Amino acid sequence: MDKQQFNKDLKFGFANEYPTLQKINSKFIDTYKTKQQFNNFDYRNDKLKIDLELKTRRIYKGQYNTIFFGKNKLLKGRKRKAEGKTDRIIYLFCFNKKKDKTKQVLYYWEDMGTDEDFKITMCGNYARGDKAKELVDLDINKLKLFRDIV
Repeated sequence: MDKQQFNKDLKFGFANEYPTLQKINSKFIDTYKTKQQFNNFDYRNDKLKIDLELKTRRIYKGQYNTIFFGKNKLLKGRKRKAEGKTDRIIYLFCFNKKKDKTKQVLYYWEDMGTDEDFKITMCGNYARGDKAKELVDLDINKLKLFRDIV
């Protein structure tokens, strides 16, 4: 693993966590950032029983036909839902604006418990030298603008 690239990616993701929290709270008041650095979900709303995970990308939406995130996140969310610990699992995707890479646009996909929106694939972030692992390969067209979430 390329530790320098990993740390760069981590810093990039962290930089978006608090600005994104403000956007989340505009829709789901009293959502907070979870405390553990490598928690399965970045945000939680206890009152509404919602878990949210942020994936920040350096690409624009539509640059690729699909977007990846760890299968472990999907399984953990579904387990929490089955145990009654959460009612909703929402994955947030922060992309660069196509014409202005200094600005981001927030999209979401809510896991409704079916597998029709994605497939599972083996892949890794080879730019960082990661080993291949099982990833959710989500159809980019299934993402919706966060501003439209209810």
